[in-house]
Amino acid sequence: MDQAADKIEAHIDRTRQRLGSNLRELEEKVEAATDWRAHYQARPQYFLGGAFAAGILLAATVRGRSVRRSSEPSDGSQFEFESSGNVPGQLLEVWDNVRNALIAVAATQIAKYIGDRIPGFDEHYRRIAGDPGSQRA
Repeated sequence: MDQAADKIEAHIDRTRQRLGSNLRELEEKVEAATDWRAHYQARPQYFLGGAFAAGILLAATVRGRSVRRSSEPSDGSQFEFESSGNVPGQLLEVWDNVRNALIAVAATQIAKYIGDRIPGFDEHYRRIAGDPGSQRA
């Protein structure tokens, strides 16, 4: 009977050690998953995009003022604040401009990527796009 109790006790000790090891491993994984510095170092573009989106949201919520350069500062300051009329409309216009610029950059990069891999693509692309420098007489 003593041997059976010893075996059970040894089994319990091994199980306790495995569980302790698993718990430490889980704690390390949780710590790594919640470490924002490691995530920033791995993917700074996501943080910059989030900061940009937060800035747009903040600009949309803080209404009523825009900064304009004044040609003749009256009180020594070089900026004059004036009330802006349609902040949501201005925000949509800025967003449309940013979106269009990103689409244009993506299209340019895609065309460049294809042009690097397919001989003759650049010449045909410029001709179709109406580039006057690509037309031959």
